[in-house]
Amino acid sequence: MNDCIQLQPAQPEDAAAILEVHCAAVHQTAAPFYPAYVINSWARLPIENDRVERVKQKWIENSDRRTIVAKHSNQVVGYGCVDTTGEIQGLYVHPDYGRQGIGAGILAVLEQIAISFTLPSLQVDAALNAEAFYCKQGFDVTEYSTHRLASGQEMACAKMQKILKLRN
Repeated sequence: MNDCIQLQPAQPEDAAAILEVHCAAVHQTAAPFYPAYVINSWARLPIENDRVERVKQKWIENSDRRTIVAKHSNQVVGYGCVDTTGEIQGLYVHPDYGRQGIGAGILAVLEQIAISFTLPSLQVDAALNAEAFYCKQGFDVTEYSTHRLASGQEMACAKMQKILKLRN
């Protein structure tokens, strides 16, 4: 990962940038794997203020979740979120910053958070385009299934798990 990338806990003022990264990543990297109606439901454009507020409340100010942002020159270029059950709620890197180890760096921090919660594993409903990334990071596919988006739309996914090595 680039030395200029800083990983840190998300702050409320990062919410809009988190949504921008999310939408760019979905529209540019997931589009070849899903039909347009899934992409548009998953990452609706334009980004409205009520969605920014929901991200603040659900991902940043919620004590049951930890969200980490990757910043380059104080600009959010990636983020990841894990909840207290070990479910990865999202991990996205802006396409302009892809393939630089940023996603792996964010995931390593999320793993340490899960270990601090003494969780035995991490789980994720991985988008089909992200399956290879998670496999490379030590996750195993437990089944192919569907994930229900907040809109109610279902999308194909790979349910994956990684057993964590807890410190004694």
